Amino acid sequence: MDETSFIALLNHWATGRGPLRDKLAQAIQRVIRTGSLPPGTRLPAERRLARALAISRTTVVTAYSTLREQGWLETRRGSGAYVSSRSRAVKAARQDAQTQALAASPMLGLFTYETESTVDLALGTPAPLIELPPELFQLPADEHEALLRDRMYYPLGLPALRRAIAGHYGRSGMPTEPEQILVTNGAQQAVSLAALLYLERGDPALIEDPAYFGALDAFRTAGARLCSLPVGASGVSPAVLRDRMAATAARLVYLTPTFQNPTGAVMPVAARRAIAKMAGDFGVPVIDDNSLADLILEGQAPPPIACYGGTGAILTVGCISKLIWPGLRAGWIRATENVIERLARLKAALDLGSPLWTQAVAARLIAAIPEARRLRRKQLLPRRNVLAELLKKRLPDWEFRLPAGGLFLWTRLPRGDARELSQLALRHGVLILPGSMMSASGMQSRYVRLPFLAEPATLRVGIDRLAAAWREYQSSTRGSSAGMGRLDMAVV
Repeated sequence: MDETSFIALLNHWATGRGPLRDKLAQAIQRVIRTGSLPPGTRLPAERRLARALAISRTTVVTAYSTLREQGWLETRRGSGAYVSSRSRAVKAARQDAQTQALAASPMLGLFTYETESTVDLALGTPAPLIELPPELFQLPADEHEALLRDRMYYPLGLPALRRAIAGHYGRSGMPTEPEQILVTNGAQQAVSLAALLYLERGDPALIEDPAYFGALDAFRTAGARLCSLPVGASGVSPAVLRDRMAATAARLVYLTPTFQNPTGAVMPVAARRAIAKMAGDFGVPVIDDNSLADLILEGQAPPPIACYGGTGAILTVGCISKLIWPGLRAGWIRATENVIERLARLKAALDLGSPLWTQAVAARLIAAIPEARRLRRKQLLPRRNVLAELLKKRLPDWEFRLPAGGLFLWTRLPRGDARELSQLALRHGVLILPGSMMSASGMQSRYVRLPFLAEPATLRVGIDRLAAAWREYQSSTRGSSAGMGRLDMAVV
């Protein structure tokens, strides 16, 4: 974790009553418990941390001393304070961090929550695109019979599907051989495989903040130490990425440069070219997650990062789940042949191979991607506009940018904490996703991700209920006083 993120977390967690030195010690202990600071990590020097937090050095010295006595920190002669590598408490916290992080993930709850009385404005899963010709979802008799006679697992993927995906990339201006494709069970498995290939427990990985919570789960499952990359109006800045690569010695980078989930940001071509070169310069693999890249509502989307050359490992992740049918679970990774072979060995160890019938149908649907894009745009563009107008009318003090693609509006509250609002909203009959659930650092607490997937009538009901919840929240003491805690300026 870089020093900036560490200090931000201290500010976020330094709440409650009591002496400032105790609050600081508890905040540092909390950071260690989450696994963000693995054993052996050096903490900022006492003077530097005191200056950054605008508190006295005595306060920091006392807090560090308390943590040493409790076994959380150790001193190395002449080089400062480190997270203890011998303490049972630290080791236990490290082992529990992954379980705790996954328990806090919204993924399982979102995909299993179901009630007729609640409007779901949290789940980002589009309905199947049933407007496509039904025959695309059916196999001809001879192909069906051939699959029934096939006893192979094809861990790399059904050859027909690998050829179809390679051809699709070729037609899009990125020449690709079938040997550069690994078929996966959706984009989620693709990201998980890449994390398992490149990361060992405790390795630093750079990930957008905010980011898709499924990617956060994949990296946490691999035991990664997550380091945040701020996402602006144009995505991640190459200059910031370069600085963070150097500062963290990251082993893997995760980006969604096209219709970023959840902000909808699109990275410019110049930035993509710079990052393609950077991957080679630093020797750090980059995952380019294109899961939402086909959901174009306005204009055109730039090509994937791999189109811009470079000598580094760039893994392009794609799928047709978001575009055509989430239940199909058809995704892939495009990379160099040697990387694909290493990933395939991992996949074979996990599941031997993806279902053949699913892959055969997916191979037929790849050719329908241009028509599916048109149909999704026709469906989603009016819904995006309806949601935007509803927010302007019913929640005028909420801020958002209108995305040119994707599935979401990333909305900012003028005050308060979206986690508290989400609990109140559920009692009003609407489910929302707080931004903190899409943050490696637990920040983004003033944001809510709102999908524009429902029918306009459902969106109206949902926003009406959300507006009622917001009015109640503002009138409560929580709404006027909630926010991120800050270390006091007092001198102890």
